[in-house]
Amino acid sequence: MTLSALRRRRLAWLALSASLLAGLMALFALWHWELARGERDARQHAATRLNFYASTLNAELSRFQWLPELLARQARVRIALGEQGVPPAATPPVIPSDERDAASAAAPLGSSSDLNQHLRRVARASGAAAIFLTDRDGMTVAASNFDEPDSFVGYRYDYRPYFIDALARGRGEFFAVGNTTGRPGYFVSAPVLGVEGEPLGVMVVKVSLEALEDTWRQAGETVLLADANRIVLLASRRNWKYRALEAIEPQALDSIRAQQQFRGAPLTPLSRELEDGSLVLGDNHELAASEIARLPTAAMGQRYLDESLASGPLGWQLHFLMPLRPLYIQARNVVLVGLAVILGLAMMALWMRERQARLGLIRREAVMMREINERLEERVAQRSRELEDTRDELVQAGKLAALGTMAAGIAHELNQPLVGIRTYAASGGKLLARGIASAATRPELTARAAESAASNFTRISELSERLADMIRQLRVFVRPASQQAPVALALAPRIDFALELLAERVTALDLTVEQGALPRDIIVMGEQVRLEQLLTNLIRNALDALEGEQRAQQADQQSDERAAPRLRLSWQAWPAVASLEGQPGGCLRIEDNGPGIDPALRATLFDPFTTTREVGEGMGMGLFLSYGLARDLGGLLRLADGASVSEPAEGSSLAEGSSLAEGSALGGACFELWLRTPASEATHAADGTEQHGSGQQSVT
Repeated sequence: MTLSALRRRRLAWLALSASLLAGLMALFALWHWELARGERDARQHAATRLNFYASTLNAELSRFQWLPELLARQARVRIALGEQGVPPAATPPVIPSDERDAASAAAPLGSSSDLNQHLRRVARASGAAAIFLTDRDGMTVAASNFDEPDSFVGYRYDYRPYFIDALARGRGEFFAVGNTTGRPGYFVSAPVLGVEGEPLGVMVVKVSLEALEDTWRQAGETVLLADANRIVLLASRRNWKYRALEAIEPQALDSIRAQQQFRGAPLTPLSRELEDGSLVLGDNHELAASEIARLPTAAMGQRYLDESLASGPLGWQLHFLMPLRPLYIQARNVVLVGLAVILGLAMMALWMRERQARLGLIRREAVMMREINERLEERVAQRSRELEDTRDELVQAGKLAALGTMAAGIAHELNQPLVGIRTYAASGGKLLARGIASAATRPELTARAAESAASNFTRISELSERLADMIRQLRVFVRPASQQAPVALALAPRIDFALELLAERVTALDLTVEQGALPRDIIVMGEQVRLEQLLTNLIRNALDALEGEQRAQQADQQSDERAAPRLRLSWQAWPAVASLEGQPGGCLRIEDNGPGIDPALRATLFDPFTTTREVGEGMGMGLFLSYGLARDLGGLLRLADGASVSEPAEGSSLAEGSSLAEGSALGGACFELWLRTPASEATHAADGTEQHGSGQQSVT
C-alpha cells in the first residue's frame, strides 16, 4: 500500500470518527433541548390548571364565608343561647311571627327543636355539610344533624381553633377531620353576641371539599392541597391524604395533636424533595414498609415536577404534580428520531454514491425522454388550438342563444301593453263616435262619452309609460335581482289592473272571476311594475288555457254541455315561511277549470320556450319570465300538486318545497305565488285570524 493511499484511508477514518462524534454531541444536545422544552410546556400547563383549580377552591370556600355571621344574628339563635345562660327572670325579646315556618310551628321559637330544624333546612339549602351552635364553653347545643347517629349535639369543641378564634377575633377558620363523624371538612365560624356585645356562643359551618377531590380524580391529574405545615389536606389519590410533603417540626406536630386536627393520623412523610425542586414519591427511606406498600404501583419511585400556588385561607398551597417519566420518554423518542435522521443521511450518502455510477445511463435516457416530450408538446399545442377554436364557436352559440332569449322575452312582455293600448284606443274611438252621434239629441251623453274617452287616453298614456319603463329595464328578461328597495303595496289594485288590462279577453270568454277569498286590504312587499307584470302574465296564462279548452269543446261535436270558464283568486297568510327565509308571507292561489298541466311538462314548465300552444300563438316565455319576476320580488312561484288545503301547526313555518294546497279544486291548473308581507300582516295571521273574505264576488 502506497503512502498516499494509506493517508487517504487514515483521513477517511478520521472523517468518519469526527462525524460520529459530532452526531453523538448533536444527539446529546437534542436530548437536553427537548427535555427542557417539555418541562417548560409542562410547567406552563401546570400553571394554567393551578389557576383554574385555585379559582374553583376559592369560589367554593367563599360561598360560606357569610353564612355563620348571618345565622349568628338571628333572634332564634340568641334565644336558644339565652335559655342556656340567661336567668329565669330575664324576659326574652319579642320575635315576629313571620320568623316561624310550618316545619317548626309546633316548637317555641328559639327552642332546641326549633333551632335544630332551622339549621338543618339552612344546611340543605346552602349545601353545607353541617351547621352547629356551641355555647361559650364550646358545648354544642344545636346542630343540623341532631337526629343522626354521629350528631354534634352534646359534644364539646372548645379545643378547636375555629372556636377559640371566633371568640378572640370575631371569626374562625380551620380544616380538620371531625372527631365525631370522622369526615374531613373546612370549618368557618362566627361568634353569637348578646345585646351588650358579650359572646354567648359560636355558630360553626362545616364545608365538605370532597367534591373537589372527585373533580381532580375525574380529570386524571395529580393535584394536592397542603396546609401551612405541608400536610396534604386534599389529594386526587385518597391514600396520599394526611401525609407530609416534608418532615414536620416537633412544635407544629404538638400543636396538631393538641387540636386533634387529623384524628390521630400518622402524618408520615410522603416524598422527598430533590435539589432541582422535583419530588420523588415513594422513594423515601423514612417511610415504613407498610406505608410504601399502600402507595400506588405507578407512583412508586417516580419523580414529579412540583408547581404550587397559594390558594385558600390559612397559608394553604395548591400543588400540581407532573411525572417526569413521560418527558424523558418524549426526549428519548426525539433522540431516536434524530438518530434515524442521521442514519437516513448516511444511507442517502451511500445512495448518492451509487447514483453517480448510474448517472451516464440516466443521461442517455434523458435524451430519449426529451425527444418524446417535444413530440408530446407539439401534439398538446395542436390540440389546444383546436379546443380554443371549439370554445370560440361555443361562446358565439351561447351569445346567439342569449340574444334569442332576450328578444323573445322583450316581444312577449311588450305584447301585453300593446294589446291594452289597442283595446283602449278602439274603445276610445267608439266612445267618441257615440258622443258625436248623440250630440244633437242627447247632449249629456256627449260629455260622458268625452270623459270616458279621456280616461281611455289616460290609460293609453300610462301603458306607453310602462312600455318605456320596460325598455329601460331590459335586465328583467335575464332575471337579475331588482335594484329597487321593496315597498309595501296593496295587492288588490294590482290584480284589478291586470284584470282591466285583460278585460276584453275576459268578456270574450264570458269568464267568471271569483275573488271571494281575496280580501281587499292585503299588503305585500314588492315593486309595482314587476308585480303588475307578474300578475298579468299569470292571469293571461290562465286565459290562454281556458280559451284553448273552449275551442276544443266547440270542435267536439259529441259534447252536449260545456263547462263555464272560471278563474278563482284566493289568499292565505302565514307568520313564517321557510322558503322566504323564515319571514312572514302569504300565498296567492290562481286556479282555473281549464285542461290543467301535462305531467310531462312539469319538470321544464318554467324553462324558456316551453309551451303547449300552436306555432305562432305563443313563444313559451310567460312562465319563464314570471318565475324570474317572483324571484326578483323576493318570493316564489310554483305549481301545486293535489287538492287539499292544510294550515301548518301553530308556531311552525312552511318548509321549502311543500305546497299549501295540492292542485286546483276547479280541476285545472293551480299556481301558487308566495310573496313577502309586512310584520303587521304576519302578526295578524299568527293571532289565529284567517285572512279570507266573505261572500262571492264575480266579474264576468
